Amino acid sequence: MKMHSGLAVFSSLALLACTEQAPTTDPAEAEMVILQEPAPDFAGQMQQLAQDYFALRPETATYYGVPDEKAGVGISSRLARYSVDGEIERRAGLKAILAELAAIDKSQLSESQKISLELVATGAANAYAPSTVVDYGFVLGEYGVWFNPYVVSHLTGPHVEIPALLEDKMAVRTRGDAMAYVSRLNSYAGALDEAIGKMEHDRTLGVVPPDFVIDRTLANLTASVGIPAAANTLVTRFSQKLEEAGIERAAEYVVLATARVEEQVYPATRRLIDALTALRPLATHEAGVGRLPNGEAFYRAMITQMTDTTLPAEEIHAVGLVEVERIQAEMDELLRSIGYTEGTVGARMNALLQDPQFIYPNTAAGKAQLIADMEADLALANEKLPQWFGKLPDQEVAIRVVPPHREQSASGAFYDAPSQDGSRPGTYWISLADTAALPSYSLQTLTYHEANPGHHLQTILGLDPALPILGTVFYSNAAGEGWGLYAERLASEMGLYENDPVDDLGRLQAELHRAVRLVVDTGLHAMGWSREQAIEYSTATEGIHLSEATSEIERYVVWPGQALGYKLGMLKILELRRRAQEQLGEQFDIRAFHDRILEHGALPLNQMEAKIDAWIA
Repeated sequence: MKMHSGLAVFSSLALLACTEQAPTTDPAEAEMVILQEPAPDFAGQMQQLAQDYFALRPETATYYGVPDEKAGVGISSRLARYSVDGEIERRAGLKAILAELAAIDKSQLSESQKISLELVATGAANAYAPSTVVDYGFVLGEYGVWFNPYVVSHLTGPHVEIPALLEDKMAVRTRGDAMAYVSRLNSYAGALDEAIGKMEHDRTLGVVPPDFVIDRTLANLTASVGIPAAANTLVTRFSQKLEEAGIERAAEYVVLATARVEEQVYPATRRLIDALTALRPLATHEAGVGRLPNGEAFYRAMITQMTDTTLPAEEIHAVGLVEVERIQAEMDELLRSIGYTEGTVGARMNALLQDPQFIYPNTAAGKAQLIADMEADLALANEKLPQWFGKLPDQEVAIRVVPPHREQSASGAFYDAPSQDGSRPGTYWISLADTAALPSYSLQTLTYHEANPGHHLQTILGLDPALPILGTVFYSNAAGEGWGLYAERLASEMGLYENDPVDDLGRLQAELHRAVRLVVDTGLHAMGWSREQAIEYSTATEGIHLSEATSEIERYVVWPGQALGYKLGMLKILELRRRAQEQLGEQFDIRAFHDRILEHGALPLNQMEAKIDAWIA
């Protein structure tokens, strides 16, 4: 790859240095030396690189449930550094990891190891690329890999990531775990102060989040300090974990945690509130990163990280418009079949959204029914999986509701991978802040995307313990989210929407939503679209709830390029499937195709294509 051209020289020199030996005059002795030389320990090399990575981003080890004996001594007690110096260290550390990856001798590797190495090297290079064009932002940000242009926003930063880590991801089964929890809680206030310093540093470079992002972040932060420390979920979830594990002297840990929240976390949160309030007058209403220093090059780097391509923004925008027109034509037919004949597709879908029969009451009973329906949809899918997959997940997925205090800092629904240590299952999270944004006809598709045959099945099959953990960390966003969207379409082929045109409309609306993302993400970041223009286009085109459209657009603003991966990834998977069907004919086996796509994890799209081409050759 072009990005590795400088590293290739390093790799060659390193290999020469490693293989140079003292001359010998005895051929037999020389042969014996060669035979006795140990083969490269690929697993050991990748394990060391994983520890190097976790030293830069300790939270990711906890997210994937990697214990300290594998992640590194004391990793479970540490947090990433949010300071300017911490960012410099992360960028240098990731660059060093890239050099080490390039130096690995591929000639000694098995085919599976070569695939894993290429996945990790490509993912790490794509993650590093944005930091080569801008000095601001946070490398290895969200999920330990995405680059964040703003160190603090309503979706990014220590105030979002650390509570989610401690409350949901961090297991507490021993006194050592309890002390690690307290240690991270001790560091939380410092992380907030570091983020304030980084935010101020980036301001001097001309980087300030849009005004609406600051406003939403301030609202979330203000609410978080509006409850007594003892009632904060950082304390209550810790207490629950201690009780479930039967930890001795649990009450003392709870008192300690309460004091840390009251005396350290709350004051630091208020300092962050003050810093954002002081920053607010400098913010503009411009939404896209194109306004930031070197913003055009930065967005190109984000497109590459999030889509595995170098497609120009204008071309992606055009693909989105074509897909919008195609999907709306299919929706028009279904809408007419159920009596909705007047107005645009968006207007008719908006009318469908107002129909009370499809809306769950925003009550405890309504939310309970919503969850029950999701579980029934999942059971229906699970029954049919063996007909479509040779390999099946050996773990069930848990369905959980996002806690109310974090509803405003979470996207509508998302999936968390299970921990390697078995302490936490794969979890499908859903935010129930506004049930009106979740009509019943949208739920099936959402479940098939996040659970089975979507992200849960994909993740479990990709989490092979024989594969390097970095292959999971540096996953391809386009392959991962492309599979989720492909799974929605596959659910229709599986007969899961059979005789239910309204739910099938929900599926098509979800696909339309991803096509719209191609239009609005590029519109915002490359074509100067405003927040309001993007919201209006989304609501008019899709017929979705205003609150959903607003949340989505504000997500794209702080995660530039991420939303492009869904549709572009799906289109690539469909292209490869058509190619395999055409070349294999009657020998084509859909189960084998799916297994090939999913094995080795979420591969970069070009690597996925090469693997499928080799399979059908």
